[in-house]
Amino acid sequence: MEGSSIKISIIMPTYNRANFIKETIESIRNQTYQNWELIIIDDGSDDNTEEMVLGIKDDRIHFHKAGRIAINGKIKNIGIEKAQGQLISFMDSDDLWAETKLEKQVLALKDYPDAGFSLTGGYNFKNIYQPIDFFYKQREGMRYGEIFIPFFKSEISTTTPSLIVRRECLRIAGGFDESKPFSDTDYILKLASQFKAVILYEPLLYRRLHDTNDSGTNWIEGYRQGIDLIRANKKKLPVGIAREAFFRLYVNFGEDCFGHGKKRKGIKNFFHAWENKPLSIVPIKKTVKGLLKWMLNIDPGKLPGTTQLTSKPWDGSKPPKRMLAIRLQAMGDVVITLPYLQYLRNSLPASTKIDFLTRKECEDIPKNISLFNKVSSLGGGRNFKKQIFNGMILLPKFFLRRYDVVIDLQNNEVSEFIRKAIRPKAWSVFDRFSSIAAGERTRIAIEAVNLGKNKIDTGFHFSTHFDPNEMLKNNGWNGISDLVVLNPAAAFPTRNWPLENYVSFAELWLGQYPNSQFLVLGTSFMRSKAGYLQKKLGERLINIVDQTIPSEAFAIIQKVKFVLSEDSGLMHMAWVSGRPTLAIFGSTRSDWSRPLGIHSYFLDSSDLPCGNCMQETCFFGDNHCLTRYTPAFIFEKAINLIE
Repeated sequence: MEGSSIKISIIMPTYNRANFIKETIESIRNQTYQNWELIIIDDGSDDNTEEMVLGIKDDRIHFHKAGRIAINGKIKNIGIEKAQGQLISFMDSDDLWAETKLEKQVLALKDYPDAGFSLTGGYNFKNIYQPIDFFYKQREGMRYGEIFIPFFKSEISTTTPSLIVRRECLRIAGGFDESKPFSDTDYILKLASQFKAVILYEPLLYRRLHDTNDSGTNWIEGYRQGIDLIRANKKKLPVGIAREAFFRLYVNFGEDCFGHGKKRKGIKNFFHAWENKPLSIVPIKKTVKGLLKWMLNIDPGKLPGTTQLTSKPWDGSKPPKRMLAIRLQAMGDVVITLPYLQYLRNSLPASTKIDFLTRKECEDIPKNISLFNKVSSLGGGRNFKKQIFNGMILLPKFFLRRYDVVIDLQNNEVSEFIRKAIRPKAWSVFDRFSSIAAGERTRIAIEAVNLGKNKIDTGFHFSTHFDPNEMLKNNGWNGISDLVVLNPAAAFPTRNWPLENYVSFAELWLGQYPNSQFLVLGTSFMRSKAGYLQKKLGERLINIVDQTIPSEAFAIIQKVKFVLSEDSGLMHMAWVSGRPTLAIFGSTRSDWSRPLGIHSYFLDSSDLPCGNCMQETCFFGDNHCLTRYTPAFIFEKAINLIE
């Protein structure tokens, strides 16, 4: 590439990273920009890090044993002294780079010769290609100029593995502060105070989260250093920006304190936040929320995958008199619980009353099937404070009903608060994070209260007077044709099978089953897609998009022969109703949301190197996790499923 005569020195401190470092080095060796040297400074590792590095045959890799220093800034300074390149870059030995990271930053510095350094976007991850959070909300484009003030406005990411700096800037700015445990932030601020920067918002750094991250073990010192940094630069900043910086830092510090069980320290930091913005109610809200979590013994610091199902089984000789099942969100998740609760209903005597608690937005289907004795709902949308307030209003009614058993199929702060306030004799809590299907986790949670085995029961009875036949006939159904649902309803491009493929599938279906009509339904989100399908399929398509409420759509689904669907609430309505359902997942995590039962089949991306990436747009630009499935392939799977 143009500019490849510029050599980059990559400095990599490491300590006991044998399980990660090879993958990290390979992400460097796979760079499209190849004129680099990698200087690895080993901080006294006592695992086989050295063996892993020396096993990689590449003359550009230089391994140096520094002995045990345990000062990250000093290790980086050793690397800087050994560096030969015109540009200096840094890499942590457990992180990864996108293949074009170096190339794009070299070009950016070439285009902006007044910029002393460059930073990139990135994201934190535990499983590769499955981002947890991004450094920037913006995912593309760039920014050039002074970033000293934006640094204190939290507009700048300050992790050195995203940094490339010109060697001449290092001569002026000096090295890393060896007296500070978190010298990266301090160093980038030092650069920002003297040089302009060019920032590439594209996520080119992938920062791995694991139990031995330094930032995870020294979190208090990190916050203290941040406070000292603001104080040291306070006179250089406008008063409002300094106060805002203190406010954000103290709020975050307080939240982390509560997360680590240090409630007094958390309240103290929220008070310091309030001192900087006396008119803000955020510290008060955070304090109340933190105390509620602490009172309910909820550990917000738990990581996904570490929780297990908990329960207090029913030990009475007689069936319970009254039970409450809780599932608050979202519509598809609420629907998943229904066949299991239907089975529970039919396995207990009629004298046992089963009530249900959900969110206002999700109450329609539970209220319109003959399953629950009472359906209650929480207002307030997804707002925690409003949900808690609405829950408190409902508590007197719950106390009067004297629930013997509560099955918490939500497992969040609100459902935990309600369950503990009710104080039932027996209870169970849904395992929220295990990597098995939500339906299976629902079954396990219900069985955990010790009321017998549980499984899927699709025999729903509707209490509504809605007539699905009438609506279908009014919109073009001839009353005798088999109905096939086409549901291209997934929310993101990486979960969308091409619309023209649905048309080709429909044509193949008509060749085998000419006495068929196709059906598309759902919210206004589907309107443009339904219009395209109607244009291509003509009278063969029944378009009732935006004409049904959820319970009506659920009733209509009971009448169809087959459902071809992307990941959506309608897909869940189909499989819990026992309808033959073929789900196409794309980037979605199918281990959580896949349909269950012999009447369902799913296709996902777990067999690909990029896996269930959960990205909104495809890394490779072609959605190949979905486009690889031809209409003929999908049709063959559909035939196998229904016949």
